[in-house]
Amino acid sequence: MLKPMNSLSSLEAAEKIVYLTIQDFNEKWAGRKLRGFAEAHEALERMFEERYH
Repeated sequence: MLKPMNSLSSLEAAEKIVYLTIQDFNEKWAGRKLRGFAEAHEALERMFEERYH
């Protein structure tokens, strides 16, 4: 969640806040799968194994 701020000391400070916020979202969503994707994911893994191993 973003917190309101009165001012930022520089453009670099604003960029750092955006970067850290995106990193936080990436960590939270990295392990999630889309609804209904589990079956497709398993099929894709099997196809990958057959083709590349």
